[in-house]
Amino acid sequence: MKKRKQVKAIFWFAINVSQFLSDALAFYKALLNPPGSSHVSFASGVISAAQTRATNAQNAESNVTSHTVGLTKTRDVALGLVTTDVDNFVMVVQTAVNNAADVATANQIVADCLLHTKKYTPPSKDAFKIENDELLPGQIDVSFKAAANRARASYELQESTDGINYATVKCSPDAHFKYPHLKSLGTKLWHRGRINLSEKKGGAQPWLYPGTAVLFTK
Repeated sequence: MKKRKQVKAIFWFAINVSQFLSDALAFYKALLNPPGSSHVSFASGVISAAQTRATNAQNAESNVTSHTVGLTKTRDVALGLVTTDVDNFVMVVQTAVNNAADVATANQIVADCLLHTKKYTPPSKDAFKIENDELLPGQIDVSFKAAANRARASYELQESTDGINYATVKCSPDAHFKYPHLKSLGTKLWHRGRINLSEKKGGAQPWLYPGTAVLFTK
């Protein structure tokens, strides 16, 4: 009897703290709503309690930027609680995956719960950069590592004011471009970007995140 291929449910732990917390909240939302909720179930309040811990960790991460002594330790404790929640929820999804009728169904459960079947390989440090323009107020400088082999591509920038909900603000044929953010001074913004290739070359690539999670507009 041929042994069935084992499907592994994996949560991608981003190195960037703010991105990790945003991903955790998105994961929780997927577990609470269809189609994810059709595969797993939790006791009342379990997910909402985890959401509160993730939100507390986000606030703690924001406080770290003030450089007040002791806040980093507080943030790290809050992060540990979120990490534990994520690991526990992944195990629940993995149980549903293990009980799936076939590999296709197992893969669908993983996708519906916003997880992955392959380990995350962090991009190089220079893959995607974003910063305030030094000379032009209200402008953001965006820089991608150009697509390999000079492939024709568009470079997509998304922006968020809460680190959770993103919207595309610009697509450019150039890997380096400026973007007028049109926000008031000191607005807190999150960004992510991706390279969109032709369908023959692989289509839309995975989202990239800058080394600095939050940009305060100038």
